[in-house]
This record gives sequence, structure tokens and C-alpha cells, in this order.
Amino acid sequence: MKARTKLQIRVKRLSEKLPRITKSQEEWAYSECLPHLAYANKSSAFCLDCGKMFSLELVNRSKRATCPHCNTKLKVEYTRKTTHKKVNYFAITHIVEEFQVAEYFELYAYYKKGKPVKYFLHAILEDWILPNGKITKIGLLHNCTGYCDSWTGDWEIREDRIKYYYNSRKYDVYARKYHPASAFKPEYLKIGINKHLAGMTLIEAITIIPTEPKAETLLKAKRFDLLETMVSSSGAISRNWPSIRIVLRNKYKINDVSIWFDYLDLLRYFNKDLHNAKYVCPKDLKKEHDRLVAKKRERERMEEIERKRKHIAEAELLFKSKIEKFVGIQFKSGNILVKVLESVKEFEEEGDILKHCLFTNEYYAKEDSLILSARIDNVPIETIEVNLSSMKIEQSRGLQNQPTEYNQKIISLVNRNLAKIRKIARQKIA
Repeated sequence: MKARTKLQIRVKRLSEKLPRITKSQEEWAYSECLPHLAYANKSSAFCLDCGKMFSLELVNRSKRATCPHCNTKLKVEYTRKTTHKKVNYFAITHIVEEFQVAEYFELYAYYKKGKPVKYFLHAILEDWILPNGKITKIGLLHNCTGYCDSWTGDWEIREDRIKYYYNSRKYDVYARKYHPASAFKPEYLKIGINKHLAGMTLIEAITIIPTEPKAETLLKAKRFDLLETMVSSSGAISRNWPSIRIVLRNKYKINDVSIWFDYLDLLRYFNKDLHNAKYVCPKDLKKEHDRLVAKKRERERMEEIERKRKHIAEAELLFKSKIEKFVGIQFKSGNILVKVLESVKEFEEEGDILKHCLFTNEYYAKEDSLILSARIDNVPIETIEVNLSSMKIEQSRGLQNQPTEYNQKIISLVNRNLAKIRKIARQKIA
């Protein structure tokens, strides 16, 4: 949008006078703001910075190497890929009159085997922050959708009204690094906001840190991994603050913060001491996390078995009184025997054998329903449900609810004996 207010017009004028990025600053961005990689296969490796190949003998056990051609220290990845693309953001801060200014840049790098890397760098946005906290944004238009993330258009005043993924805003820029020559106001330096800021935007830092001592502690300790969580989930920081203090005291490096917080929840589940570095700072976080996950699953499995056992025992008592007068009923025709299921355990066994929902859907507890089992050589082939009110067969189903070749014979056999079932159903238990 065009500058309309006095403040916007002033910011627009000052922005035009802001010094442009220098050649040395660009070279710093190429060197410090992008990863330096090498791709390797079974026979050779090549440097993504200069594109030239080198021997695998130069790769050490930690998958690191120094390119013999451009002398760049590289992290080696084993892959068949021959191209790579990377985009990062960095910032340069200035003090202009009473404004704290953050100038953001987008840096693209295109890598291809056999060719030197190609860089593309351009300014995308500026935050102009007054001492009272009022922010004016000026920059390019940010097209942010599920299919596109680009900065285009004219250099104009931008308003940040729409919220996007992960509760971030359309014109929030998370800079990977701040240039060493960045200038910050003394009041910001005093609370730890400086060129080492990472994990949150400058605006988030200015807003959160003065009112949140925990954030200031993490910033001064340079624990940007945890500081990022402060923005997205401050509750996790507050809930686990005693454990975080142990991490800070022991200078423990957390390889994956989200896994570490999950791990703390697992420790809490098992009533472990969250004030003890032995538990809070494991040597192998992933291994301990996975071990406790497996242990929790096993405990939950055993608890489910116990719940199931108690449920079956209670259901068995209720079912016994319901089925008592039908116990022993059976009829036979040829090699087909139809009998009453006389216990909840038999319901479970029949459901497992025929792979249907007889037990899962608790047919043993169903009112006015009598469940019969059709068998050949004592092996269940179909399960029959008889409605005791209407004295009709509701269903007769075999393996995976499909009728068998004996279906009509079974239904006919049960129909011939419905009178017997009706007579027993009307009897009163003494």
C-alpha cells in the first residue's frame, strides 16, 4: 500500500536513504548463512561450492572433508543427487534517528555438479520500530500459500493482518543470522538482544524478553534452540523450567528439542526425578526416548490386558444369569452341530476364529438376543443370532461376516428348533 500517514511517509523517505548492502556483506552472507556441503557416492565426491570432484579418501569418519580445490570445509552427504537448492534469510540492523531498524534479505543458492554455486540475494523487508513499540513495515509483497512462497512487487508499506501456518505472521522473517556490523540500541543490548539473536524475530524478542525473565535467561545463555520454543509454546518452558536450569548448568546440548520435551513428559509419566541431571541430560537422547516409549507402550498393553480381564470377569457374571436356562441347548443335522455359546470366553474365541465383531461389539450383553454357534467337527463355521422377542434369525455369518456353503442348512436347522428355544425362553428360573 502507498504511504499515507505522516509516520509511513517518513519511514518511506528514511528507507530510501538507508545504505545498501556492500560487497563484503554479501560475501559474509555467502560464507556464513548457507551450509557448505559435498555429495558423495560409492566412488567419489564433489564439492557443492565449486562443483569439482575429489577422492573419498579425504572424507573422515565424521563425514567431514576439506575441498582440495576451493579449500572449503564441507559436511558430506551420501546421495545420488547432483543438484541442490537452498534458501535462507539474514538481517542487518541499523539505528536511524529514534528508530531501531531491521533490514531482511533473502539468499538463494543453486548447486550443480561440475559448476560453481550460483547465488541470488535481494532485500525483502524492513522493520522500523519506534521506542513506544509501534512498528512500520516496508518491503516487497509476500506471496505465501501452500504452493508459493515468494517476495515480489514494489517497495511499499506492508500491513501484517493475516495469520499463517504455525501461528506466524505473513511479514515475520526469521533471520538465520545477523551481520556482525549490526547496530542495536543500548536498551536492547542490556537485555541480551544483539547480533547473536536467533530462534525468534527481533520484534518477538523486543516484545517478549523485557516481560519474560526466562526468555532473557535463555537469550543470554545463547540457548536459541529453547528460545524458539518460548515463542511457539511458552507453557512447555514454564512447566519444565527446573529441568532447563539443569541443562543450562551442565551446558547440555539438546540435539532435538521437541524429542527432549517428549522425553521429559515420559520421565514425568514414570515418576522420575526431573531435578536430576542423570535423567534430564541423557548421553543418548534418542535411545533413552525410544526406550521409555517402548516401556510405556508395554505398560499400557499390560494395563489394557488387565482392564480386559476385569471387564470379561464382570461380563461373565452378568452373562451367566442371562444364559443359565439355555445352557446345554444343541441340535444336530448330519455333520452340522448348532450349540449355544455359554460363556464370554467362547464369544471371544469364536470372534477370533471367524474374524468378526461378535466379541468386540459385546453381543454377549445384547438384550433379547441368543447367540448360537454352528460347527463341524467342533470347529466354528457360522455364528447365528436369534431375536428372543420375535423368535426370528437376525443373522448367520461365517468367516469375515460372509455366509458359508452350509448357510441355508444352518438356518433351516435353527428354524426347525425355534419352538424349543421359545419354550425354554418362557421358563422361569427357580
